[in-house]
Amino acid sequence: MDARSKGEKILRDLDYDFKAFTIDTFIARVSEVKRRRIRTIPWDMPPGLFGAWLIDGDERVDYIFYRQNVPPIHQIHIQLHELAHILSDHPTLQVRCDPMGVVLNDNDLPCERRIRQIAERSDEIEQEAEVLVALIQAQIIRYAQLDRLTRGISSSKTIASSMDGLGLL
Repeated sequence: MDARSKGEKILRDLDYDFKAFTIDTFIARVSEVKRRRIRTIPWDMPPGLFGAWLIDGDERVDYIFYRQNVPPIHQIHIQLHELAHILSDHPTLQVRCDPMGVVLNDNDLPCERRIRQIAERSDEIEQEAEVLVALIQAQIIRYAQLDRLTRGISSSKTIASSMDGLGLL
């Protein structure tokens, strides 16, 4: 099965309502379907890295680190890319430490050398993840949620209604 067909099947099985897209609700749905706790962490990623996905093997928590000093649309793209790896059941690094302790203590990203090795995954795995991200983004755009992709607009109906009244949506 090619990457596009795999991605389409993953999205069908995910059964997510893209009309209500926010990155938070999407993460919650992935978490629910995969039965995993997923935490996203904005981070000053080391040069050359934009995102990383680690699993705390002791606690069974998936951590998605993403570069915080890029525009919001890029931050969301990075998170979607790492979520695509989770959805595709790709392999990742399991660590035996608390990545949140690293964040709170402002230390280096755990196992950076190993993360770089994983980042250099096979072209097929990276292509599958990027194709899935493109399919996700196409659904977001299809359901006119582009503002939520580009600016992180709140999913609050009150705020959306106010913005719509002002002609901003």
